[in-house]
Amino acid sequence: MSAGHNLAAWGRLTLKELRETLRDRRTIATLILMPILVYPLLGMAFSKFLFAQLDQQSPAEYQIAVENTKDLALFTATYSSGNQLLGHELDRAHPLPAKPGEPIEPRLQLIQANEMKEEHSLEEMVRTQMADIAVRFPAGRKLPLSVEFIVRKDSPLGREVREHIEKRFRAVNDDFVARYFAAQQPIVQLPVGWSVATVPGVAVPAFSLATLVPLILILMTVTGAVYPAIDLTAGERERGTLEALMAAPISRTRVLLAKYAAVVFVALMTAFVNLGAMVVTAFSTGFEELLFGAGGLSPLRLLQVLGLLAAFAAFFSAVILALTSVARSFKEAQAYLIPLMMLSITPGILALLPGLKLTLGWALVPLANMVLVTRDLLDGHVSSAALSVALIANGVWTAVALAIAVRIFGTDAVLYGSNGSWRDALRRPEEVQPRLRWEQGLTALVVLFPAFIILSSVPGRFAEWSISARLMANAVVLIALFAVWPLWLSAYGRVPWVSAFGLNPPSFTMLIAAVLAGLSLWPLAYEIEVLLIAPSRFHSLVELMKPLKEELDRTPFALKLFALALCPAVCEELFFRGFLLKAFGSAMRPGAAIVLTAALFGLFHVLVRDALLLERFPPTAMLGLVLGWLAYRSGSLWPGVLMHAIHNTAVLALPKLTPYLGSWATGLENLVHLPWWIPVFTLIPLSIAALIVTRTPRPAVQSA
Repeated sequence: MSAGHNLAAWGRLTLKELRETLRDRRTIATLILMPILVYPLLGMAFSKFLFAQLDQQSPAEYQIAVENTKDLALFTATYSSGNQLLGHELDRAHPLPAKPGEPIEPRLQLIQANEMKEEHSLEEMVRTQMADIAVRFPAGRKLPLSVEFIVRKDSPLGREVREHIEKRFRAVNDDFVARYFAAQQPIVQLPVGWSVATVPGVAVPAFSLATLVPLILILMTVTGAVYPAIDLTAGERERGTLEALMAAPISRTRVLLAKYAAVVFVALMTAFVNLGAMVVTAFSTGFEELLFGAGGLSPLRLLQVLGLLAAFAAFFSAVILALTSVARSFKEAQAYLIPLMMLSITPGILALLPGLKLTLGWALVPLANMVLVTRDLLDGHVSSAALSVALIANGVWTAVALAIAVRIFGTDAVLYGSNGSWRDALRRPEEVQPRLRWEQGLTALVVLFPAFIILSSVPGRFAEWSISARLMANAVVLIALFAVWPLWLSAYGRVPWVSAFGLNPPSFTMLIAAVLAGLSLWPLAYEIEVLLIAPSRFHSLVELMKPLKEELDRTPFALKLFALALCPAVCEELFFRGFLLKAFGSAMRPGAAIVLTAALFGLFHVLVRDALLLERFPPTAMLGLVLGWLAYRSGSLWPGVLMHAIHNTAVLALPKLTPYLGSWATGLENLVHLPWWIPVFTLIPLSIAALIVTRTPRPAVQSA
């Protein structure tokens, strides 16, 4: 069969998939009509909100009481002089509008007590709230004036009006003193004088709505790809049409590529409609610069944004197809995609953090790279090198996801597997099970992450607790979620703990390798942190965490050893290298399971432990890779527990060695590179550990 004929057949199949997708009225309504309707409504609502905010900025009105007409004239003259000296104009009826960012001048309502129908003293007028403040001048009204302000006790508004008037009166006094000194011969010199010199500083970027536009567009693109991807894979399988399609004389790869092209087309159509509706709404409401940065959205920039959306649509469509190809029903595919959507929001939101730049590391992170590139493009200062790296990385991730989808799509396990549901996964088996299932690992993970984020923040709410009490409370939370929770899940699923967690006795050589790795890995992790963290960012975090560090320094070392080293080592290994690695290992190859659990291990420490220090993900994930490899090769959880505990203890004990390490310890606290001989020296025990792990035969019987 010729290449042209194959291409024509693939094109016809793609058109067939597109027709089936676009024929559904729900797709048209959701993906096309909704943006056309929603964005104008949002624009109208936002306009009304801004006008409401402007209305709320109307000038305040101060009610000031004086005794008679002469006092009114004297107050007005003094106040007006002070106002002019401060650079303001006095217009009680119509105060001039302030410039953007400047406070609006208040409107003054001056009340004469002797012109009121009933006679009231100034004190009574203030006490009965007929006036916010009263100003009493001396009877002779001769200079120097001794003015008395009468305000209600504990009245914030009265205090505000008094300070407002005092500022004007003080300006009159300061001007008198300056003119008096200038008239003296010889000129009187003040004891202290000063001048001001300005230097350019580092501008802190203000939050702009333009930073939200890339995330909104990308999320809309994701939404456009979800429904057709589910319908063309899990939906067809549920309807019973996928088996017939796979029996057609066309390869499985071309069938998937046809579906992939249809999903990308719908995703791009959704992205274009959303961007078009957003642009039209922005121009019609006058918000183009607010949404798209200075200069608005030029035709060239519009084409560049569309190109970035196309690159992202190609990537995410492949990811969704890889996931929906595993699902055996429409509902099951939806259950898979909900966690994916939530996970996809995380790097997009992180990319919106103020001051976060598109570095080489971020250019390699899916989703975050597209958000950052689009943000910089709208700001007008995108780097060509960063743009190239981000596009190349996006293309590589797309190829990887598409290759996984091709491998999964149309396999016998997907085509002819049972139509089970999540209820089956949660039903307790009647007999003992030999191994965990991947659904159990995902269930444990989905419950643990939000539960830990919530529960671990509770001790910090009690400021009256000592640091020791908070450490013990966090240890209890760690034990409950990372140990008790997976132990209960495995018991409920009738999976023996030995096979569920790899509690087999390890060989002596693996324990030696664990000790060597635990003692020698920390310099490598430390150097990675030094390379990734900017010094200015690190020092600002040090200042922020200084009170906590001072409290920890006063805590007994034994308590810190238990709560920060031993307890995390045992509990985290039980969950990540025990339960999770075994569960994921039942559905994927060992290497993939190790990489996945290592990534989740690093992500966990960044999201719930070091949210302000995103650069700790690479060294933590590297540690997770070593621990996963050690658990797999040894067939036991215990070497990883030992290595993790030694690593944590070594890091925790370094400050205790400050008196013996001198300037080198000070360098550690300031995140300075280690002397070259330390990483080189630690490579020796690390190499010995790797050699032991590689040469030691794996146990003949593996539980997962």
